[in-house]
Amino acid sequence: MSKTIYLIDGNSFIYRMFFALPEFATKDGKIVNATFWMAKFLTQQLVKEQPDYVVFIKDAKWENFRHKIYSEYKATRERMPDSLRSQIGDIEELLHVLDMKVIEIPWYEADDVIWTLATRLWNEEHHEVFILSWDKDLYALVNEQVKVYDTQRKKISGPEETYEKFWVPASCVRDYLAICGDTSDNIPWISGIWPKKAQVLLNDFWSLEKIYEAINNIDTLYETFSIESQKILKGKTLEKFIEGKESAFLSQRLATLDCSMDLNDFDLKEYIFDAESYKNSDTQNFFKEYEFHSLLSEEHIDKKTWKDLWLNVEIIWEESWLQELETKIKASKNIILDTETTSLNPRESHIVWISILIPDSKIYYINLMHRGPQINPVKIQDFIHNIFQLDIQIIGHNLKYDLQVIETFLKRNFVSNVQINNASNWQMTLEL
Repeated sequence: MSKTIYLIDGNSFIYRMFFALPEFATKDGKIVNATFWMAKFLTQQLVKEQPDYVVFIKDAKWENFRHKIYSEYKATRERMPDSLRSQIGDIEELLHVLDMKVIEIPWYEADDVIWTLATRLWNEEHHEVFILSWDKDLYALVNEQVKVYDTQRKKISGPEETYEKFWVPASCVRDYLAICGDTSDNIPWISGIWPKKAQVLLNDFWSLEKIYEAINNIDTLYETFSIESQKILKGKTLEKFIEGKESAFLSQRLATLDCSMDLNDFDLKEYIFDAESYKNSDTQNFFKEYEFHSLLSEEHIDKKTWKDLWLNVEIIWEESWLQELETKIKASKNIILDTETTSLNPRESHIVWISILIPDSKIYYINLMHRGPQINPVKIQDFIHNIFQLDIQIIGHNLKYDLQVIETFLKRNFVSNVQINNASNWQMTLEL
């Protein structure tokens, strides 16, 4: 029976996770943005998608044959940021607590291992394979059963999508990179040959070898070329192809994935994806240690009250309390105001609640739409109207929006003589 298998290009994936979110840290200063994003992907997105097997594959630390035939291979890549390097061990620990095994084959890149596994799994066992990577060379493996999955864009590339990406069939991607190069791996290209020309020639000749076979016999075969190829293979462009032949076949070798490693010990059963593994105690303790509270399962969440958060909050749900709050505000020089609304459009939104902080005092919560006790909106309208008659400073974030919302609320409740935006007896401070 056909199964769904995810092959994760570990190094490529970790880099993407790192740059997907701005850096942030735990309360102790430990940077965890890549670790968090990886944890969220493994315990939420994968749980929803339910693959049968997940194989995490890393590049070996040692150089491989590509460095031997071209010393500048990947030489232009920037050094791994220290803030990412510091998270590698954390991510490895995350994989461990989730009981996800990692494959790392000495002298081989992850792409080579992925190519070998994907070929075996779809060709011999007819499984459906998804390659989770952003490396261009892996698109060469795409067919009806092997696809490249961009998890951030939620895009799966089969043969049709691969053609739309490169405008050549998947079988020609390797030779497309040989002609056009790949800056991410510092694979050289034929100088002066742009992608459009490579696309035309590969759609006509289907391989780098066939292109050069045609060039070597151009005097006798020229008239058999398509009109587009005839326009390309002449003059300066023909000279560039002839001059760049050695570079093209070097790049082809660099872009060719190596399937020669020994994976006879690979047992797919060891990579079964357990959707419940994120609920185990080791994983939950990991989330607590790294302060990934949003990833904790319900039974492991520490319930907190306002008191636990060191916030002194008073909910106003009686009219007499509203009057007392007004008296306290009159005695204050400034307040901090915030609203929660139903829309970003201040003319359409309704106020869900209003919160007011009196410095060195409490946060007062006035409920208008949430469940629970509520005060008559007319009384709240009178309360707000009275506040804006005071000579106090009102502080808030995006305060202009809050004031527009309040003005709409007052007008909606038939207080037509209030013009908050034009009031002269209060000050507005915006905290940007």
